[in-house]
Amino acid sequence: MAKSLDIIDPQKELEPEEKSERKNDFDEPEEESGGIFYLVIGIIAVIVAAGSALYILYKDNSLNKSNTSPTPVVSATVAQSATASTSATATATQSAGASQTSFKYTDEKIRIANGNGISGEAAKIKGILEAAGFEVASTGNASKTYEKSIIFYKNGQEDLANALKAAIKNNYTADVEQSDSTVGTYDAVIALGSK
Repeated sequence: MAKSLDIIDPQKELEPEEKSERKNDFDEPEEESGGIFYLVIGIIAVIVAAGSALYILYKDNSLNKSNTSPTPVVSATVAQSATASTSATATATQSAGASQTSFKYTDEKIRIANGNGISGEAAKIKGILEAAGFEVASTGNASKTYEKSIIFYKNGQEDLANALKAAIKNNYTADVEQSDSTVGTYDAVIALGSK
């Protein structure tokens, strides 16, 4: 311990007991190993966090890729057609209108009811609609025979009904009719009649 006189005289050498307070060579590595230990733990934590983040991103990306289907791009064709001539402007407008009907209806419930007695027609139309981007919830036979095909739709689903009509126009001519009671839990029901 330092005496008051030692504080005043800085030239005085340290006493042996003060010299013994210095750290020996064995104390120093313990402090370094403690620092290295925490450094290694920190690096491992960063690697685990980065790996988890990459896993989550990859997992979400793979789910998104499997749930999406490619949508045709019409904008480049429309822009080139519109600059060609005034008659091309009409074509561009029609192309833009066609791209609106190619909207993918995957959240709507659609039923196809075969009301014309031709076996396999509901399955055939289901294939056509699914190729056009629709998701058909069910198919079956209608409870009665229809002279003409009718697309019944729920209130607020007129665009869906018109898109369905356009999608099957090469096979069936159909009328659209709003009827919540007929569609029940579906957004639209296609009642196939005679061709």
